[in-house]
Amino acid sequence: MKRLVAQLMLLSLWSSMLATDTIRLDMSAHLDDYEQDADGKWAMTYSGEYTSLDFNDLFTFSHMQNAIQSQDPNGMPYWEGFTLCTNGDKEDYGMAGSSNGWIEHQWGCMAGGGLDADGKTVNGLPYMVAYWGYNSDSEDSHCLQIDFSDGQTHRPLGIWVCNHPWAYYGIEHDDGFAHSFADNGAYFNLIIHGLDEEGKEAGMPITYSLASFHDNKLDMPTAWTWIELSSLGQVNGLYFTMESSDEAGALGMNTAAYFCLGGMEVLEHVDEIARPTGLQAEVIDEHSVRVTWSKVSDAAYYRLYVDSVLVDSTDTREFLFTDLETYTQYRFFAEAVSAYGEHSDWGYTTARTKDMTPPTPPQNVRVTETGMYKIVLSWDAGTDNIAVDKYAVYVDGKRYSRPKYTTVSITGLDAGRTYKLEVETLDTSGNASERVSLEATTLSSPTAIDETTNDKKQTVYTIDGRQMNGRPTKGQVSIVQTGNGTKKVMYK
Repeated sequence: MKRLVAQLMLLSLWSSMLATDTIRLDMSAHLDDYEQDADGKWAMTYSGEYTSLDFNDLFTFSHMQNAIQSQDPNGMPYWEGFTLCTNGDKEDYGMAGSSNGWIEHQWGCMAGGGLDADGKTVNGLPYMVAYWGYNSDSEDSHCLQIDFSDGQTHRPLGIWVCNHPWAYYGIEHDDGFAHSFADNGAYFNLIIHGLDEEGKEAGMPITYSLASFHDNKLDMPTAWTWIELSSLGQVNGLYFTMESSDEAGALGMNTAAYFCLGGMEVLEHVDEIARPTGLQAEVIDEHSVRVTWSKVSDAAYYRLYVDSVLVDSTDTREFLFTDLETYTQYRFFAEAVSAYGEHSDWGYTTARTKDMTPPTPPQNVRVTETGMYKIVLSWDAGTDNIAVDKYAVYVDGKRYSRPKYTTVSITGLDAGRTYKLEVETLDTSGNASERVSLEATTLSSPTAIDETTNDKKQTVYTIDGRQMNGRPTKGQVSIVQTGNGTKKVMYK
């Protein structure tokens, strides 16, 4: 069934392509519009006056769309978005393990030049250098965006892409920020998104690997590569994001956020039935997800797919997908079909089914050490249908800690007192097992310690068991733990 659906889609797509003219991005025809400086880049790259570069009366590339220029005249010059370049420089300016040399040499491409009409790389022909300023991306306006200026939808056939030297050499041997790729699973990806007329995402994004480390080797192409984009369907524009395994949390990627674009092809606009939009997924349980969408005016009914496989059809605007696997990420697609059999591009959404199965309780929960003011618990691991995440430990009904491992030292207790201790297993979905409980009593007096093996190192805790880094304040009651045992102390 999956192969049949794919074949039908390709036949429909090819019939549309054969009847429609292709429009190719022609950067060479516009070189006079964008003066090149001595570095081989557009002379106005750092100017905040220009928010776009326009080609063929159709392709509008964003430039400095959301950027805020530095007010410091002595600060580092700044730009983002797309800029037009011709120098084809593929030298390495980061051999010293620093990014300083790249600031003046951002205008090259690893292919060594732009593409001619026959698809050959020629030094001196134009291409785009793209820099993703991820901090200035917004829901309504993207740093790296291509709009179709005629206001109509077009089906993108594909783009030519290659690596930028800064990213390439940073991945190869570090650049002061980026780390070299040396571990299996490392990746640097370009993600291409479609846009509808409201500026919302349309079609399922397409991911292209700019670099990856797998099978103990680095795969990082240098030539221009064609990325097929027709599966995005008819869109009003595109935008680009990037991702890297070498990242710094809120500060973004360490990998230099550059790539080069050498060409693009789209089909002329064709009137088609609109795709379903506004898809929303509601996860019902472990095996079912309800998906809803907005009405398509010309639709007689809708076809529904899971991960590209046809499931069913409906004349309503919602569908309950069932028989799904537990705690699994799925892609759900809806396709509008007219009374004449015309079908739309796919609208899509994603969701992960729930995991409602609790883990098993910890086994063999036991006291492995007792002192006057502490009790050490240990246990054997619980199990789960997906994965165990951690454990929760309770003292007299109050949660004490959530250890990752199968032991915990409970401190700050009173001497000679019996406590109810409980342990439960938690899985990655937050489900909890039944609690296993036992009672344990602290010692009423310290035990004898051989003075010759006395450990004088002190560890100080607050009365509720939190380790302290500094000296307690005057009058504060603390727990002091040494090789001689544990005792309460009031600091004077």
